[in-house]
Amino acid sequence: MNKLIVLSVSLVLLIAAFPLISMGSTGGSTALWLLGLAALVLGGMLPVLLRFVGQKATEDKPRAAGMEYDERI
Repeated sequence: MNKLIVLSVSLVLLIAAFPLISMGSTGGSTALWLLGLAALVLGGMLPVLLRFVGQKATEDKPRAAGMEYDERI
């Protein structure tokens, strides 16, 4: 899955979590409160899990930088 998509889903979950928790706690609906809490936990855990799952070994290798290493010249 694309990193941008996962981070966007995480943001949407975090934004949706707080109104759900608020409506669930003021309206007395336990299911709505639990849904908001689950969205908050999942939205907070997705970026953390993304760092550790699905990383390629070659993705974070340091590269040589400088004019002498530029292939366009």
